[in-house]
Amino acid sequence: MLDAAVLAAPPCDTTAPVVPLARQAWLLAKNDLRQELRDLELVLTAAFFTLVVLVMFALAFAALPAADQTLAVPGMLWLAVAFVGALTLTRIFDREREADTLRAVLTWPVDRVAIYFSKLGVTLLVITGCGALLMPALGLLFPAAEVFWQRPLDAAALLVLGCLAYAAVGALFAAGLATASGKNVLLSVILYPLTSPALIFALVSTRALLEGHAQFHTYLGQLAALDAVLVAVASWLFEPVLLGSNARPAERRPSARAKRTP
Repeated sequence: MLDAAVLAAPPCDTTAPVVPLARQAWLLAKNDLRQELRDLELVLTAAFFTLVVLVMFALAFAALPAADQTLAVPGMLWLAVAFVGALTLTRIFDREREADTLRAVLTWPVDRVAIYFSKLGVTLLVITGCGALLMPALGLLFPAAEVFWQRPLDAAALLVLGCLAYAAVGALFAAGLATASGKNVLLSVILYPLTSPALIFALVSTRALLEGHAQFHTYLGQLAALDAVLVAVASWLFEPVLLGSNARPAERRPSARAKRTP
C-alpha cells in the first residue's frame, strides 16, 4: 500500500516547488524500500550476483601483473555495475506489473516525475550498495586497486556519480518497458548502448584515480555535469515515456467510435 502521506498530498503540476516534489519522491521510495526490506528479494539477488562476479574476477585475473591490473580493475568494476544495474532495472517495476497497479499509480495525486525520482533512488541505492561491497574487495584482491582504500572519499564520489549516470537512463527506459512483453530482453538491448558513454566516462575516471592522474577531479566534475544533464533530460521525458507504454486500448476506443458516429 502507498504511504498515507502520499495519498493525502495535493495534485502537483510542472510549477510545483522542489520541496513537495522531493517529499513525494521520498515517500514513494520509502514505500518501495519498506517492501524490499520485508522480502529482500532484489537486495539478496543483487548481492549474490555481485559475489559471484567478484569470485570470477578473482579467479581469472588475480595473477595479472600490477601494471595490467590498473587497466583491468576499472573494467571489472563497471562491468559488474552494468550487470547488477540491468538486473535491478528489470525488477524495479515488478510489483506494479505483477499486481497490475501501474495504471492505478498514474491516478495517484502525486507528480509523475516523483515516480521517476523514487525509482531512480531505489535503483541507485541498490547498485551503489553492491559497488560499495565490490570496491573494497577489489582493493584487497588487486594491489593496483589499493587506492580505493587510500582515497575513500574520491572512490565513493566516483562510484555514486558513475552509478547515477547509469541509473538515470535505466530508470527511464525501465518505466517505458514496464508492461511490455519480453521487457527483459528489450531493456538489455536498449540499456547497454545508451548507458555505454556514461560507463566509459566512469571507466576512464576510475583509471585516472588508480594512476593518480592530476586531472582526476576534473574528470569527476565532468561526470557530475553529465549526471545533471542525464537526470534533467530523463525526468523531462519520463511522463510521455510512461504514458506511452501504459495507454490502454480502451481509452482509444471511444474516439474511434465517435468517428464512425454520424
